[in-house]
Amino acid sequence: MPIVEDLDAFLADFGVPCVFGSSTFIALLDQNDDVLELPRAATLSRQYAITYRTDKATLTRGQAGTVNGVAYTVREAPRQVDDGAFSRCSLSKT
Repeated sequence: MPIVEDLDAFLADFGVPCVFGSSTFIALLDQNDDVLELPRAATLSRQYAITYRTDKATLTRGQAGTVNGVAYTVREAPRQVDDGAFSRCSLSKT
């Protein structure tokens, strides 16, 4: 018997509204700090990424949009997560 998942329920509690082109969808926004090792120093850098239902949006590198009303640009092409029901992409805040 196949397992049926409610993907919208997964995003319901912590998802935020996103608009990229003609696609409007809900995604999880991650804003983690990463340490960047430079030749003579290290620094902290905030990294932005969203996780969203793959069937709800087709995002491309360089595409502009908003996440929870804040402007972002897709920094890297999206990658599917696990079975492909969700995708994840890195963003740059504009």
